[in-house]
Amino acid sequence: MASGELVLRTPRLELTPLRLADEVEHARASGRPDDATRDARSAEAHWREHGFGLWAIRDRADGRFLGVAELHFAGEGIDGIAADEVEAGWWVTEERRNDGIATDAMSAAIADLWARTSFDAITAYIDGENRASQRVAEKLGFAVRGPGRGRSGEPMTVYELRKGV
Repeated sequence: MASGELVLRTPRLELTPLRLADEVEHARASGRPDDATRDARSAEAHWREHGFGLWAIRDRADGRFLGVAELHFAGEGIDGIAADEVEAGWWVTEERRNDGIATDAMSAAIADLWARTSFDAITAYIDGENRASQRVAEKLGFAVRGPGRGRSGEPMTVYELRKGV
């Protein structure tokens, strides 16, 4: 922990709880300022209320913001995932995709969730066309749970990871 803040480290990455202070870097890395605002605001509240949430992913070598590793309550509106289930999600800035960063970051975030909470399952929903995210889910040990629909009604596949499996 640095300055009282939870920090996760892998050989290449450093993860810290996503904060409002990360919003500008998130917007730059994602190219989506509205998502950055939403993520930073909701992440702070989720961390405060539940003690886990979205992680800012940074390169340990140069401190660059690389993406977000998400673990949060799913909330309403996802067909196939209950509102009180923990949902995983991830994204990595375009120039660093296909470098194992999402898998590395999510492995650390999931290990932390298992260690600090009593949750025994994590869900994810992935678009059928998103082979990169499907590969990350498979590498992390997620298994297909069944069909679902995203908040906008788009068809998705729901995945589940069980603790200890």
